[in-house]
Amino acid sequence: MVSGRRERIVISCVTFETVKITDPVKFYDATKVHLIHYIKDPQSENGKIYMEFCERVCELISENATVPIDIIRHMENVNDFTIMLRTVLSIIEEENKKDEPSDIFVNISAGTSEYAAAAAIASMMMPGTIPFSVSTVEYKVKDVRGTFYDLNDKPVGLTESVRDPKCLPKYSMPIPDRNVILGLRALDEMNKKKLSTKGPEVIRVLKDLDIWRREGGEVVFDNKGKVKITRSDSVYYFRDFVEKWISNGWVYRDEFKKRYFLTDEGKIVLDTFYYSPK
Repeated sequence: MVSGRRERIVISCVTFETVKITDPVKFYDATKVHLIHYIKDPQSENGKIYMEFCERVCELISENATVPIDIIRHMENVNDFTIMLRTVLSIIEEENKKDEPSDIFVNISAGTSEYAAAAAIASMMMPGTIPFSVSTVEYKVKDVRGTFYDLNDKPVGLTESVRDPKCLPKYSMPIPDRNVILGLRALDEMNKKKLSTKGPEVIRVLKDLDIWRREGGEVVFDNKGKVKITRSDSVYYFRDFVEKWISNGWVYRDEFKKRYFLTDEGKIVLDTFYYSPK
C-alpha cells in the first residue's frame, strides 16, 4: 500500500567534508540519506580519520533533522569511478522500485572526483533524479600558505604524489539536437521581443533561420509575400519541436497568455549548447 508520504532522499559521498553534506540534507528536509564512504584499513590512523568524519556527518544529520531520518551507509571504494557509477545507479534504481513516491537528490560537490563524475553521469541517466552542487562560502583552513606550500615556499597543493592516470570508461550521452536547441533559442528571443509565438509565426522564423529540416519543406510564399504555412508544417512543428521541448522540461505553457515560456532548465540548456556570445 502506498502511504502518500513523499520521501526526500539525498545521496552523498563522505571523505573530509561535513557541512557540504549535512547542510543540503537539512535544506531538502531529507527523510533518508545514503552515505558512500570507504575505509581500506579501519585500524590504521588514516582509517580512523575517515571513520571519524563519517561518524561526525551522521551525528550532524541526526542533530539537524526536523523529521525522523534514515541514514544508510555504503562501504565502497570511492576512488574507483566504475564502482562509484555502479553504486550510485544501484541506489537510485532500488529507491525507484519502491511503491512510495520520492524525490532523489544527488550531491556532486562532496567526496572524491571519481564519485562526483559518476554521480553527475548517473543523475543524467536516471529520469527524475536531481543532481545539485554546493559552493563554499568560507573555508575552515585559514593558513593557506602553510597548508598548500612546501618548506621551500613553493605551491604544491594538498597532493604530494599521484598514481598513473587511469582512463575512464566511455558512456554514450548524445548532445541535444542542434535544430531543436536553435529553435528553442528562437522561441526565447521572440518572447523577449514580445512577438507573437503562435505556431505559424514561429515556423516562419525557423524557416528563415534555415533550421527547418522536414523533407519537402521548401519555403513557399503566399500572394502577400509571407512564408506559407501548411497543415503538415504545424504538425511537424509540434511533433519535432514543441513536444521535445516539453518532454525535456525546457518549456511550460502559460494557459492565461496562451504561449510557451522557457523553464530554468531550458535557460541553462541555451547557455550550454550551441551558444554564441553576442
